[in-house]
Amino acid sequence: MAGDKKAWDAFVGRFAPVIYAAVSRTLGSRSSPAGQHDIEDIVQDVFVRLLGNDYRLLRTYDPNRASLVTWLTIVARSTALDHLRKRRPEAANIEAVALPAPAPAEAAAVKFPPHLLTERQRLVLHMAFDKQMSVEEIARLLGIDAQTVRSTRHKAIRRLREYFDTG
Repeated sequence: MAGDKKAWDAFVGRFAPVIYAAVSRTLGSRSSPAGQHDIEDIVQDVFVRLLGNDYRLLRTYDPNRASLVTWLTIVARSTALDHLRKRRPEAANIEAVALPAPAPAEAAAVKFPPHLLTERQRLVLHMAFDKQMSVEEIARLLGIDAQTVRSTRHKAIRRLREYFDTG
């Protein structure tokens, strides 16, 4: 932190593999299609964060709370997650995605009470069952996570089962 280039080079040489491993694990655990170039960019950003504002972040390290390796791993993980959040596509406004009018053959379909399902639930069910779209396609189109699509579909089906349960 005093500006000694040799000391900084030794620091980078010692801890770059730790940071690289933390970034790789974080991106891998999020099933992100990150390549070598992405990982290296994020590792570089970790070091830029550590240097920024006259080593402000690095000065916050407290050896009484964690080892330097643990602390750097947390900083690297946080930086990688920030990059993933920035790369996440803009969420589509659910009201902006209009439900298409039913085809003539669908006109005789079951009518649901207006407030049984949310707009998102109706849209997800329409895309999944009427349009035969995959979870990944729906997620990409709506700008939401695939797990959100699965959860929305599951909750909608559960509501329908509860509503139509005559037993």
